[in-house]
Order: sequence, then C-alpha cells, then structure tokens
Amino acid sequence: MSMEKVGNRLREKILIVDDVRLHRDRTAEILARRGYATVQAENGVRALDMVMSESPDLVILDAYMPDVDGLDIVKRLKADPFTNHIPILIFTGDSSPAIEIQSLKGGADGFVRKSFDAEELVANVEALLRRSYQFNPLTKLPAAPYLHRQINARLSQNQPTAVIYADIDHFRPYNQLYGHSAGDHVLAELARLMVEMLPARGAFVAHLGSDDFIAVATPETAETFAQTIVEQFRGLRDMFYSADDIARNHILVDGRRGEQRPIALMTLSVAIVTNERRVLINYVQVSDLLAEVMRFLKSQGGGNWARDRRTR
Repeated sequence: MSMEKVGNRLREKILIVDDVRLHRDRTAEILARRGYATVQAENGVRALDMVMSESPDLVILDAYMPDVDGLDIVKRLKADPFTNHIPILIFTGDSSPAIEIQSLKGGADGFVRKSFDAEELVANVEALLRRSYQFNPLTKLPAAPYLHRQINARLSQNQPTAVIYADIDHFRPYNQLYGHSAGDHVLAELARLMVEMLPARGAFVAHLGSDDFIAVATPETAETFAQTIVEQFRGLRDMFYSADDIARNHILVDGRRGEQRPIALMTLSVAIVTNERRVLINYVQVSDLLAEVMRFLKSQGGGNWARDRRTR
C-alpha cells in the first residue's frame, strides 16, 4: 500500500480504470473533492501494471474495455495473493441485471452504474475501504490486519522485502508530562515523516498502535530510509518540547516518592529485517526478529537503527 499525502492529510489511493477519459475524469474529480488520491489507467493492460507499481487501496474498474475485459482483470487480481486484498468496484453503462450478478460472482466487491451520482459513488468507496482493512483512527494509516496480509503475501512469493519497525524512545513519560493531545501530535508527525520519506513505489507504512510503526519496502532502500527517519525525527524536537526542556536536554517527571527524575528527550529506534540473505516465512517470524533487534537497540540507549544480519 502507498498512502499518498493530499494537502496535509494521509489519504487512500484509488485507481480508476476506463477507456473513456470523460468517465475517468468525472470519477477522479468527485473523489479528489473528498480528499482521496487518484491515479488513472486507460486500458486493462496498463491497469494491471499500475496495480503493481502504485499499490492502490481500491480499484474502480469499467466492466467492458477493448483490450482486456474488466471481469478478466477482476479474476486476475483476485487470483494473485499479492493483490487479492484490494477491493474492486465495477462500474458500467450496461443497465441489465445480468452484468451485476456476473461481476459479483466473478469476485468484484461492489458494483455501481455509470449513471451514479457523487454521493452514491463515495458511499460505495467508503464502505469498501472500511471493509477491506481497518485504519488507525489517529494517523489514518492501515493497521495490523492489512500489514499481516501484505507481508505474508510478499514472503510467500519470495519478493525481496524489508520490514522496518520504528518505535519512539521515552514516549510514555512525554505523554504523561505533556498530555495525550501532545502525544497524538508526535504520532501524527512521525506518520507524516515516514510516509514522506518512503523510498519507493509499492512501499507502505502501517501503524500498529501507540508509538509502534512498521514500513515495508525493498531491501536496498531500507538502511537509508531508517537513517533518514532517525535523523529527521531528532530534528522535530523543537516542535514537541518547551524551550526549557530543550535547553536542559531532558524532562522532569514525578517519581513514585514525589521526587523529580530526569528522562531523556524522545528519539527514534528503527529495526530492519530483510529476506536478502535468509528465507523469511511469515509475519510471525518477522515480528519476532524485529523485536530482537529492537531489544538490542534499546539496550544501547536507542536513537539509532540496526538490522538483523544473520543468514539463518
């Protein structure tokens, strides 16, 4: 998945496939007004390429196209473990009930006629996105179910994959001292930073909850991405702390006996696991390895990145 930045919001990306430009543009305009990111394909072959390069969150697909029939594209996408999670909304000018039945039986997730009004289209899109995976309500990033499916699909196809786990050091004491809305601001800024620094198309960021984020990308881009977000997060400190806390380089938090104790300012720790030198089987194995690397980072004081370098 590749969440796109629209204005200052992280929004879902929708691929619109139709051989008639007027239909594509009208659909894109309606969705853009609601804040969605859109990309377009004018035929079936281009659509299949763009599903791989753009990792859309939803596909709106014309039932009939000259080169590859829309229903054939549905079958191909649903047969592929890497794309079968993507909801597909069929739209058509055909008014016969048979096409709707055929589309849904063929694996489409929803159906609208091209005579739709804007509200009908948006309602269908929202319903399919809600069903396809849950979002973290604060950052609007996909949550664990989507992440599990994506990682398992990539590993089962032996695609070169890096999984990058980012965790904020000293986040809880900051949250206690500055309050939850300040803590939420930190999480939203980290989400924005990770999405903006994503190294390539086809990469995505998920938010597992609290201060735990995971990005999936290609192995060759992982280290630069990790180093960049560690450094850039450090540069955001002025936005989070008072001038006094910045000057003393720590915060003071009440201890159990009423004494004030110093806690370091927040930094970012980032763990990387890839299938470059070893076979990775599934998300459970990956998360165990990531936790191990993260424990090592935290034992070194945090604020850095490391990768799992073992070969088995």
